[in-house]
Amino acid sequence: MKIFLRCFKPKFYKKCKSATSYMKIRLEIVRKRRIAMIKFLKMDIVEFLKNGLDYDAYRRAEVLLEELRIISCYDILERFCDCISENLSLMLKKRECPEECREAVSSLIYAAAWVPDVPELKDQRAVFIRRFGNFSASSVNHELVDKTELRRRPSRELRIQTVKDIAKEFSIDWDPTALNLLLLRQTSALQIEDKVETGADDPKIERKKSIVNDQSENESVLSQAWTRDSLSNRSLSSTSNSSFGSPRRDTEKKKILPYGIIFSFRHETRSSKR
Repeated sequence: MKIFLRCFKPKFYKKCKSATSYMKIRLEIVRKRRIAMIKFLKMDIVEFLKNGLDYDAYRRAEVLLEELRIISCYDILERFCDCISENLSLMLKKRECPEECREAVSSLIYAAAWVPDVPELKDQRAVFIRRFGNFSASSVNHELVDKTELRRRPSRELRIQTVKDIAKEFSIDWDPTALNLLLLRQTSALQIEDKVETGADDPKIERKKSIVNDQSENESVLSQAWTRDSLSNRSLSSTSNSSFGSPRRDTEKKKILPYGIIFSFRHETRSSKR
C-alpha cells in the first residue's frame, strides 16, 4: 500500500520535491563558485598589503564583502529548502500553507525575483502560488530582505576591519593608520568640493563675484585712461578717490579734467602779468 501511495503522489508533491532538490544542487554549485572567487579576492588583498597598496586592498575588500553577502543569501535559501522538505507531507494534507513553513514559502517566492543565480526558484514560486495563492510580504524573512532588496555599500569601518582580518589570517603586520589618513583627506576634499559647488549656485555669492569683476574692469579702464592722457601727479591724486566709479562717469572725468587744468594755468598766467 505504501509503495502504491508513493507511486501516485499528487502533482504538487512531485513538483515541489523535485524543485527543492534541484534548487539545493544549484545552490551548492553557485556556492562553490563564489567560494573560489573569495579565495582569489583574499589573495589579491594579501598581495596589495605586501606591496604597500593599502587603498587598493581597501577597495578590493568591498568586492569581497559583496561575495560574502551573496553566499549568506544562499545559506538562508538552503535552510528554507530543508524546511520545505521536512514539512512537505504536512503541506500536502492542508489546503492552506501551514504555520511551520509559512516563512519558508514566502521567502522562497520573494527570492525568485532577487536571486538570478538560482533559476529553480521561479519553478518553486509557480508551484507555491498555484497551491497557496500569493504570499504575504510580512512573512518574508527580514534577514533575506536586508541582504537583497535593501542593499547598501559596506561602511568604511567594516571594509577596514575586513582588511585587518585578512592581514591577521595571513600573518601580515599591517597598520591602518596611513589608510585612515588617506581616507580622511579624501573625505575633506569631497566636502570642500561640495561646498564650492553649492556656493556657486548661491545668488549672494554670484552677486559679490559680479561686483568684484565690475570693480576690476573699472580699475583697468581708468588705468588705461590715466596712461593715455599722461596726467600729472596732482591730477592723479585728485581723482584716486573715484577709482571705483562706473566706467562712463570716469570716462567723462578723463575728458573734462585736462581742460580744467589748462584753464587754471591760463588764469594764473594772466594774474602774474597784471
